[in-house]
Amino acid sequence: MRLLVHLVGAWIASEAAAGRYPRPVAIGLAMLVSRLGPPTIAATLATLAFKSLRDGGAFDGVLAPRAAPRRRAAAARRSA
Repeated sequence: MRLLVHLVGAWIASEAAAGRYPRPVAIGLAMLVSRLGPPTIAATLATLAFKSLRDGGAFDGVLAPRAAPRRRAAAARRSA
């Protein structure tokens, strides 16, 4: 349960850092999350690093969408 609290705190902190919330809300959230301690900070930094890498295209070949097989299966069902 404690890990869940830290992960939710890290998720909220990363969303606030990404600019999803207005500044006064982000400051309040940052103050609340800062009270959770080092595990949350580590999870937040890992999340932000992953987002930066994903936005930079580091996972384009690895995390490619798999929509093509579904289309083929749907087309086969329609023609049958």
